[in-house]
Amino acid sequence: MRKTISTFATGIMMVGLLTITGTEAVAAQPAPRAVPLAAQAQCVKVVRFYNKRFNRVVEVKNSCERKACFTVTVPARRDPQFAVGAKKKQSFQYGGIAWTKGTGVKNVAC
Repeated sequence: MRKTISTFATGIMMVGLLTITGTEAVAAQPAPRAVPLAAQAQCVKVVRFYNKRFNRVVEVKNSCERKACFTVTVPARRDPQFAVGAKKKQSFQYGGIAWTKGTGVKNVAC
């Protein structure tokens, strides 16, 4: 009987904890902001992913007339953010060889 009651009480506490964390996560999200149309343009394109010694590297090309910012999408990791100048092709190191390979780039506002 005691084991059943303690299991039931533990379940109720876990559900309460999950609802509290879920509400805090929703409240902590920033309000969506308007992004100008120019910032939404897909300026940065991946040329290739490769390894250079002990680093993962992505080579990108900016096809816009302005500086563009982007993030490299890496599963299960925080996406590193970079900026590339106007009309340039440049390589960026985004992690060590033990990191998961990047899956692409996402254009973000600078």
